Amino acid sequence: MQQQLDSIKRICLETFGLTVVMGVVTVIAAYHYFDGFGFESARSAAFFSLGAIFVSAVPIQIYIIARISALRADNTQLFDRATRDGLTRVLNKTTFQAKVESELRHLGRRQGDGQFFTLLILDADHFKRINDRLGHATGDQALIAIAATLRRSLRQDDIVGRIGGEEFAILLRNAGYEEARLVAERLRLAIHGLTVGPSAQPTRLSVSLGGVTFQNALPYDMLYRAADANLYKAKKNGRNRVDIANLVRLVRQTGDNRGATGALTRETSGIVVRDGGRQRLDAAPTASEIRMVAAGRDR
Repeated sequence: MQQQLDSIKRICLETFGLTVVMGVVTVIAAYHYFDGFGFESARSAAFFSLGAIFVSAVPIQIYIIARISALRADNTQLFDRATRDGLTRVLNKTTFQAKVESELRHLGRRQGDGQFFTLLILDADHFKRINDRLGHATGDQALIAIAATLRRSLRQDDIVGRIGGEEFAILLRNAGYEEARLVAERLRLAIHGLTVGPSAQPTRLSVSLGGVTFQNALPYDMLYRAADANLYKAKKNGRNRVDIANLVRLVRQTGDNRGATGALTRETSGIVVRDGGRQRLDAAPTASEIRMVAAGRDR
């Protein structure tokens, strides 16, 4: 809003400046045309011209401001349609990927700051059954409810988008493995509390989440494949659960042929390599842990 007011103020000042310039040009032209202002008719003509210029500047300014405001609103609407999913109002797949890749580029320029990110992929369980049994309209309601829960449960600087039919993706900023695990469980529990369909026989929703925590600026496709592999594992192990892998800082040394690919393969198989040790990711966070992180990540 402040930016729009500053823009309107700048337009008014520019229009006023242009009016003053035109007034000066009119006076100079009148002076030369009438060979000075010795005659009363010449002075009257000059004053009338100046008055007409300044009076006409007011409706011109109003018209310019109105047109620019309308164009700005149209551009905002077009930008929103181009970047957001029409049904759920979260980012669409292309925009989500672009924003994540922008974050990765910034991360690559500030290596060593100790900041962690987590990429989560969320998929609605048995969504085809909902569409087949309750209809696509109910399926749309389920997607809208899931997206609303994600927006409500995440911080403003986290990024959320719809990347497939019933699949969403989330980038958690400044979230290491432990916090991301708790946030993912919080999201899973919140969505599991949603129901759709007839009130007499409501259908409870559930989602599976897979993710990867990272600190280095790895390629988006590589991170997506790692998170998707953990999503597949969550689906395979019974759905309505969370599986997250923790990628360590990857430093490619001269002659090291393993690199990021080897580490990523180990991560997607469910092993976390951390400080030289290995840890399984089977333990779910407790309710007190979820409440603690929920309080810390609310807007």
